Amino acid sequence: MPEQSTAPSVTESTGRGVLELAIRCGEVIFASGASAEDATATMLAVARAYGLKGCEADVTHTVITLTWDDPASGDTVTRSRNVKYRTIDYTRLTNTSTLIGELLHDPVPLADARARVNSIITAGHIHPWPVRRVGWSLVGAGAAFLLGGGLLVVVAAFAATFFVDLLTGRLARTRISVFYQTLAGGAVGPLVAAVVHFLDPQADSSLVVVATIIMLLAGVTSFGAVQDVLSGFYVTGTARVLEALLITGGLVAGVAGTTMLLARFGLVLNIAPYTAPTLSDLPLLLLAAVVIILGFALAVELPPRAIWAVSVLGIVGYLVYTAGLAASFGGGWSAGSAAFVVGVLSAVASRVVRTPPLPLVVSALVPLVPGLILFRGLLELSAGSIDGLLSMLEAASVAVALAAGALLGQYLVQNALGPARRIQRRFVGPLMGVQVRLGRKRDEKI
Repeated sequence: MPEQSTAPSVTESTGRGVLELAIRCGEVIFASGASAEDATATMLAVARAYGLKGCEADVTHTVITLTWDDPASGDTVTRSRNVKYRTIDYTRLTNTSTLIGELLHDPVPLADARARVNSIITAGHIHPWPVRRVGWSLVGAGAAFLLGGGLLVVVAAFAATFFVDLLTGRLARTRISVFYQTLAGGAVGPLVAAVVHFLDPQADSSLVVVATIIMLLAGVTSFGAVQDVLSGFYVTGTARVLEALLITGGLVAGVAGTTMLLARFGLVLNIAPYTAPTLSDLPLLLLAAVVIILGFALAVELPPRAIWAVSVLGIVGYLVYTAGLAASFGGGWSAGSAAFVVGVLSAVASRVVRTPPLPLVVSALVPLVPGLILFRGLLELSAGSIDGLLSMLEAASVAVALAAGALLGQYLVQNALGPARRIQRRFVGPLMGVQVRLGRKRDEKI
């Protein structure tokens, strides 16, 4: 669409209102899991749509700042907000992205726009809490099934992840640090694994622990951290990396502590050697991957219209990952290749299902979260083997490869096909938290 003409002049009072609207949009985008680059681009685009030129935006891990120099008075007007909440809610992210796109092409009165932003923020969940909790349980059950667990292990993983989500949710309401939340959640898996071992000593009970690890790691902000670092937002990216390390550290402490305690009572958890999937196993593995994706989509409230798309993307990604392992590419390169393909395809799927690329990419790649490698590293470290450090590094490399591969895929698409917007040229990486229009017309916006 043609670019809207800006107003000839903006009064200071109107400018303050525009700044408030822009910063609220950026806050919702950033707090819902998008990168600092997405938040910055969003704020500057909204401000420009309402006639404010020469704005400067700054995003750190907890503070968002937007500044405008009033050309009439020469005064500098600044608005800042603390990011007080941080939760993965992809319906809120999608609705805000849709609103931003509408404002850029057809700005409505400020009062109406602010009312719509407030309605998005205060809107209730699209799924009741039992559905969201069952979604996290499906992530755990699907992970256990994907790794070869039997019926008892799958059921135990479902119950364990259900209790983990219940426990961490209760602890979150007490305002306790997220480190202690994940520490408590990590302790649940080995305890349930001990029950499974008691019921069936032949069952691979350690897969229950791996399932809870995958479930807890699925919500870690490693994707946003990598995107911020690659895009040049080093302060925010470093803070997010530290946050991810803190969450992972709590998980490691909870799992390792409980595992060593169980070893004192004679229960030693072991992981069976990895066997590459065969063609006969592939249909069941793909089914397990879809279960994980569906569960995650329910848990993070992905818009229902996008569920089929992330399922297809997840299947394609897992096929590429499996092919990479079969070709001896290694876990990191296989995961990165799968993420690259998903990143490219999600650019098209985003337009079809009217959802930003970020929810599609993250949801589709959940089955590839390196929970098994991380737990193997914990067991090796607890046994005094230096190989545990190598396994931990491998898990980190897979996590980084997933984010970097998807971002590279999006970057190539957005450079080859658009968006040919003035604002895009100011930034390094792709926009993931907002929908973009693909095309080479110079007058196109988001």
